Amino acid sequence: MKNYLFILLAFGLFASCKKDEVEPTDDNELITRVDLTFIDPANKSVTFSFQDKDGDPKTAPEKFDKIVLTKGVTYKMKVAVYDDTKTPVSDITEEIEEEADVHLFVFKSTPAGLLTTTITDKDKNNLPVGLASTVAASASAGTGKFNVILKHQPLVNGAKVKTGQELGGSTDIDLLFDVEVK
Repeated sequence: MKNYLFILLAFGLFASCKKDEVEPTDDNELITRVDLTFIDPANKSVTFSFQDKDGDPKTAPEKFDKIVLTKGVTYKMKVAVYDDTKTPVSDITEEIEEEADVHLFVFKSTPAGLLTTTITDKDKNNLPVGLASTVAASASAGTGKFNVILKHQPLVNGAKVKTGQELGGSTDIDLLFDVEVK
């Protein structure tokens, strides 16, 4: 009987020492620079940037451009994101393209009619990504804010989180650009 208990106890200890399999985490990216390139119908482009070289949200960014657009013009907009803390600089845009099914840019304008943004690129599930968009500037001059948010929406317990909406996941970036339409 003692041998039976010993074997049972030893088996129980062995089984309890077995490590549970843990699904790897999908960490947020460190983003220190965001470039928004607006291309007008004449194919003229202008880029507005946010840059925080150390990536520390407690310190002021080195650059935070004011977006200035022409009233009544619809632009193509391209978004590029980088991690300047690495050498060479890491182009996070490529990673977002590769993992498009877990990334979503959200664009909000205040006042709402100042800029109207339509995302034109899609992931493999036909959901919006936001690296490419059109932005229509208001027909009237005005000032306001342009909020650029990058949502990171990886699988949670094997279930999809990305629905094409802002809800769910975590936020990689949340920038509030000043805007002037003139």
